[in-house]
Amino acid sequence: MKNLISYYFQISFISLILINHFIEIYLCRRQFKTFKNAASHLPQEFSQFISLEDHQKAIKYSSSKLFVSQIRLLFDATLLLYWFPFRGAQALYSSIPLTGIHQDALFLILFILIQFGLGLPWSIFSTFWIEEKFGFNKTTPKLFIKDQLKGLILGGIFLIPIMYLILYLFNAFSQSWWWISFLVMTGFQFFLLWIYPTWIAPLFNKFSPLESEELKNGISQLVQKAGFKAKEIFIMDASKRSSHGNAYFTGLGKNKRVVFFDTLLKQLSHQEILAILAHELGHMKLKHIPKSMLASIGFSFFGFWLMGMMAQSPWFYQGHFFKSQSAGILIFLFTQAIPLYLFWFSPLSSWLSRRREFEADAYAAENTKSQHLIEALLKLYQQNSSPVITDKWYSRFYHSHPPALERIKHLESLKT
Repeated sequence: MKNLISYYFQISFISLILINHFIEIYLCRRQFKTFKNAASHLPQEFSQFISLEDHQKAIKYSSSKLFVSQIRLLFDATLLLYWFPFRGAQALYSSIPLTGIHQDALFLILFILIQFGLGLPWSIFSTFWIEEKFGFNKTTPKLFIKDQLKGLILGGIFLIPIMYLILYLFNAFSQSWWWISFLVMTGFQFFLLWIYPTWIAPLFNKFSPLESEELKNGISQLVQKAGFKAKEIFIMDASKRSSHGNAYFTGLGKNKRVVFFDTLLKQLSHQEILAILAHELGHMKLKHIPKSMLASIGFSFFGFWLMGMMAQSPWFYQGHFFKSQSAGILIFLFTQAIPLYLFWFSPLSSWLSRRREFEADAYAAENTKSQHLIEALLKLYQQNSSPVITDKWYSRFYHSHPPALERIKHLESLKT
């Protein structure tokens, strides 16, 4: 009976790989068609702010990225078929001349390094061909190599010890390992979130305070309303890698900060910058960050609980084409196989993220002017070559922010 369960699970898993990637390619084709149909004309709502030339550049830029993503999807599907049905992961595990924790750890480390090596050409192509072709890339080969090496070193410093600790817990606590591991991982994630703004991010970029007194005064008023501190507003030298503009919220406790790309400050007026800041502060004021963290913790708890349930189930390993059974393989399955099952929840996650963006926009409109945020967004769409049109189903699966037209209409309705 167990062999029969494993056999049906294997068939279902292969089907899932193929169906998921077929759906993703189908969604890409829908987006391609939308771009093609809209390339010759600009939606009337944007005609006063974005030129037809900029609109067509955005279509070409996004189409180029979409074309590469389709090839990447086929590549990823082939790779998944190799690791699982063709038992490449099992072969990698069996080839390691070690036993116990060390075999599991080396298996995971080798897999990460292989995946990193396979993904590197895609990053190089994206950075030095697509971004370069459309005038966005500012990264030099030297800087690119330094970034990759820093990422590998940091990954080794943080991931290898935590990996060994979880493998140890699995072997030392047969029944309670999963919830102890959950507590360890949760603490580790909070630790990373806390140190990221002050220790990790500065390894890649320089952060400096604002210099404009006029902008400082406007910021002080906004952050005071939000219960934030003005010293937590920083400018990042993003221009050394790209000409794209953006802003983000990061950190935990005293290390919280809002970060503006220096490219953003060059593109927007002071009033528009304040509107963008108000949007970011809205996420904090409306507790979007804590809510996301709580949801992540709950999801993590469920994941570790499920790992605990599956740890001693031979059919689960066999159902994913493994003959061996160990903590390292269990971790591999939950990081590489389980995301395939979660793909169908993408629309729900995207919908929740878009709803929070609407709420942050409303907060910004209440504390600045919606017209300023509209103008800032339109400039960002133009400067970043972001298309103002999209296929609705593609957007529902992939976009964490509302489509441009929906977002602008929502802001228009908030004008007073």
